[in-house]
Amino acid sequence: MRKTGQNGFTIIELLVVTVVFAVTVPALASMISLLGSINGRARDLSTIHALVENKVESLRSISFTGMIDGTTDFTGELPATISPPRSATHTISAISPSLKQIEVNVTYSDRGQPRNLTYKTYIGELGVGQY
Repeated sequence: MRKTGQNGFTIIELLVVTVVFAVTVPALASMISLLGSINGRARDLSTIHALVENKVESLRSISFTGMIDGTTDFTGELPATISPPRSATHTISAISPSLKQIEVNVTYSDRGQPRNLTYKTYIGELGVGQY
């Protein structure tokens, strides 16, 4: 058996490794960037949903007879993490003498694109219903 005494990688092995890295590294970087964007969007939606839920609960605590029909701007309550331009309003309207509708609209910039979210709930003299 003859021993050459040479250790190391062949040029073919080095080329294969280089090609594998050239394909996988940009793909991984792209995936990490996409996951960061998805995470930010989910954070914004979760934050807005919690704010709207708190706003509706505070309106429910007023009681049916204490709620006055009309639109109220509560943009100042939006956290700074929500991208501008942003706005938030809620509109209370009487559907019948014993039923009121609350519609909450939140508009903000989602990665440079305007996004509008609308939530509706109903408060009755005797209880609450949602859809």
